Amino acid sequence: MRWIPLFATNFLGVFNNNFIKNLICFVAVGWVSGKGEDNSFIVTLASGLYVVSYVLFSPLGGRLAKWYSKKRIMVLAKLAEIPVFIFSITGFYFQNLTMVMTGIFILGLISTLFSPSKYGLIRDIDGEKGISYGTGTLEMLTFFGVLLGTLAASLISDHFDIILLSGISVFSSLLALFSIYKLKVAEEPEDKTEKETLNPVLFFIKSYKWASAMQGTNAVIAGLATFWMIGNLIQMNLMVHCPNTLHMTNTETGIVMTFAAIGIGLGSYITGILSRGRIAVRLTPIGGIGMIVSLLLLYFLQPTGWFFTGFVFIAAFFCGVYMVPLSAYIQNQIKGRKQGDIIAYSNFTSFLFILISSGLFGFVSMTIDTNTVFLMLVIIVALMTLLMTVQVPTMRIFRKKMNNSAPK
Repeated sequence: MRWIPLFATNFLGVFNNNFIKNLICFVAVGWVSGKGEDNSFIVTLASGLYVVSYVLFSPLGGRLAKWYSKKRIMVLAKLAEIPVFIFSITGFYFQNLTMVMTGIFILGLISTLFSPSKYGLIRDIDGEKGISYGTGTLEMLTFFGVLLGTLAASLISDHFDIILLSGISVFSSLLALFSIYKLKVAEEPEDKTEKETLNPVLFFIKSYKWASAMQGTNAVIAGLATFWMIGNLIQMNLMVHCPNTLHMTNTETGIVMTFAAIGIGLGSYITGILSRGRIAVRLTPIGGIGMIVSLLLLYFLQPTGWFFTGFVFIAAFFCGVYMVPLSAYIQNQIKGRKQGDIIAYSNFTSFLFILISSGLFGFVSMTIDTNTVFLMLVIIVALMTLLMTVQVPTMRIFRKKMNNSAPK
């Protein structure tokens, strides 16, 4: 029962943010010109605006998690989200692209400021033994939130109803506020002794040097950032590839994206269970290999219908296997209030990668085609998996074991 308020708040917040963001991608293209070629532009813009705050304000989120009660930060964040959702709904009513894109930016900013507090609460709830379980379940619910938010957006976009949009968004935000208010947790003492820079460039340089003292940490943070880059690229590519190449409706596209979210969520949950309270980083290369194989099949076979959906599900499942050990590793690396710094550094790196991925997607999808995006994903996953296998000590043990078991 002690986990439920945090899990529920996370799920509802992710659902609501993705519901609004994906609804923009499905609906707003008609406000621009009504032409299918505008899909890539709208998807790239919405994704970029949502994540740019993480690049600019992650240091501030880390400081808040150290200086103040993490539960209080989350309560205030959920309060602040309510008027933002109302503002975004108003933008949908007037079909005003500037208003809805502004709403997406502000929602991203709020998420940036409370994210280190949210992940920092995992250790506070159940200590070190709960890190793998808490992380795996939290990430599973994150992707189920993405799943339902995407599916709801696709269904409503085909039969748009402003009243239903308002009811879903406002009710979800109020329920999330109630959930986090009910959380009971004994937090680490607040720490205001250190005043880190809030300049994002200086913060990144300082954090990189600090993490370099812990062997493999920077590689793991880069690996986790690559996961978010992959997830963002898959989501953006499906939103363009499905309607433009496979000629699917918004609802059918939403179903494919739902299976992708189920895959990531299921992979995350199973990995959390298999870890059995340990930080099982050796599962990450298995996830990387699984992604490489399934994405290569997507690129070369170019399947359609349910075969396409099945390959997307398999790739997403291994994506979840790849991610959970990395996230648990980062949370276990630093104890106490200093944990907010490493989570902020990880968030900064992750969303810098996501921002880069939005630009890459726009370039590749508009200059070549969306099928080539799958090949680009293969290259990214292969390079990062190789880097981590070389740099992370526990993954090197995995590599040696494989070598020792080979025939001589």
